Amino acid sequence: MSSHDETRVCTDPVYRESVFAHMADTFGVTVTGYTQTFLGLLNMKWTVSADSGPLFVKCYHPKRYNLSDPDLNRQVERSLSVQHDLHLRSGICPDVYSAGGRHLQQSPEGYYYAVMQPAEGAPPKAGEVGAARMYRLGRVTGQMHTLLQTLPAEGTPWKPSPGGISGKWQANREAALASAEPHPAVIRAIERQGDILQTLDPAMFDGLEPGWAHSDFWVDNFLIDADDHVQVIDFDTVQYSYPEIDTARALLSGAWHEDALQREAAAAFLAGYREQHDFPAGRLPVALKLLWCREAHWWLRASMLNHASIPPKRFAEELIWLTEQWDRLDELFGDW
Repeated sequence: MSSHDETRVCTDPVYRESVFAHMADTFGVTVTGYTQTFLGLLNMKWTVSADSGPLFVKCYHPKRYNLSDPDLNRQVERSLSVQHDLHLRSGICPDVYSAGGRHLQQSPEGYYYAVMQPAEGAPPKAGEVGAARMYRLGRVTGQMHTLLQTLPAEGTPWKPSPGGISGKWQANREAALASAEPHPAVIRAIERQGDILQTLDPAMFDGLEPGWAHSDFWVDNFLIDADDHVQVIDFDTVQYSYPEIDTARALLSGAWHEDALQREAAAAFLAGYREQHDFPAGRLPVALKLLWCREAHWWLRASMLNHASIPPKRFAEELIWLTEQWDRLDELFGDW
């Protein structure tokens, strides 16, 4: 494991011992063994052997989730409840177990965790998900969105704000120009981002219906088993916004390869999706632009293409491509 990998994960035994002891008392199980999972950033995850059967345990690292914040605590509890509901209604995600009326637990030492049903399978390789698997992923995504939209609306949905995005763009631009070794491709994308923001009209999104979205819908959060069954994991950031964010993110994550969206795989995803949820012809360019508005300021930064970790670098490459293709998205995908 590289030193950079060590910054992405936490193996502190203090967390584990605290969580396992509390879990044993709270859920009445005896832990007989465990294996740590290293997918993700900082949060600790274990596949646990117990007398009651296998369990999956996720401990939230305070640097990722400050769950002493009541609002964030409520958000994560709600997200875990949504995952539990989706499991009961469809089986497209692992179950989340509850105790004391809550899915989110806290050990006496203050560590927050959740206990889940283990899920079979492994994440596919980004950009190289074949058409058959993309079709199945599209069906599961459409099914998830159909079920999520039966939940009551909550507050005002997130919507792009040119003013807010421009402020973040300006800060990123200044940091990139001041960087010791700015990457030329990132600098070009940031400058182009500024041009786009000058003429960005949020009215292009007025035809979209607000709704619940997973909001972190990339390949690491899809598990595909040997029989090509798909399960979705990591619902911590479920948000009332627009389902199109998930659709665009899944397409880029699964089918963007060698500087292009692979048409067969992308078309297969949309075919599967449309069997379960509405996605009118011609909507893909708007969905991709909505995703760009949400993510460009996260990933178009000076250091991203030099990142030692693959996910941030790939996200940056995807957003650079979207930025370069902005004016051609309708031409490329307007009839999809």
